[in-house]
Amino acid sequence: MKSHRCLLFVLMVLFHAAAVHAAQTAALVETKIKTLLIDPASQSPVVVLETISDKKLLPIWINAMEAKAIATELEHVTLPRPLTHDLIRNILHELGARLQRVIITDLRNDTFFAQLSLRSKGQELQIDSRPSDAIAIALRMKAPIFATPELLAKAAAQPALPERGERTPKRLGIQAQDLTPELANLLDSRQQRGVLVTDVAFGSIAMNAGIKRGDIITKANEQKVSSAKTLESMVQGVKRPAQIKLEVIKKGKPTAIVIDLPS
Repeated sequence: MKSHRCLLFVLMVLFHAAAVHAAQTAALVETKIKTLLIDPASQSPVVVLETISDKKLLPIWINAMEAKAIATELEHVTLPRPLTHDLIRNILHELGARLQRVIITDLRNDTFFAQLSLRSKGQELQIDSRPSDAIAIALRMKAPIFATPELLAKAAAQPALPERGERTPKRLGIQAQDLTPELANLLDSRQQRGVLVTDVAFGSIAMNAGIKRGDIITKANEQKVSSAKTLESMVQGVKRPAQIKLEVIKKGKPTAIVIDLPS
């Protein structure tokens, strides 16, 4: 009878722990990476997360090294040798550990905190991490990125996104930002001027024409594109129906893309 009571007590403890964990997980808010940009004021990289449910933005200022690790994975750049975050992924794979999720947990004294939620040999492990490292690893291991509601509430009072960071050429269905030398360096791009495509709307005329995130637009109808504002003005000035010929750098290679603007 005593052993039965002990077993029942253990089961109750495990059930309670599982219930608490489930409640905590349910409260998390899933996000995705919206863009990576350079803060013109500080010249620091900023990774911008966006909540999937209500499109709230969460900008996190990070270091250049981690920004480069995020950028190379976002743009599917293959490196000849594994860098730090590639090495971490490879080690976890070899050990049979699975990255279940990344959680951006808190903001204290202008510093963001994060956790890696790993599952290995039947155990779930919580590993403290910087958000930039956590995001870089999550990208490589195809793991979701979450934020706590408490963090999002604190982050709402933080400085807004850089004003110059991103504009939207609405007619094309893309989001873009100025390609500064600092951003080009993060992307290992020899191209130093133009407009970097940071997002493409699903089903938009840009997507149908073959424009993808990471492309660099250098010319539109033979005119140099020096900024996202310039591109927006040029596109808005075209009378429909019309064609726009874009000169684009795709993974380091120049190509021409023609977009039909319907009436």
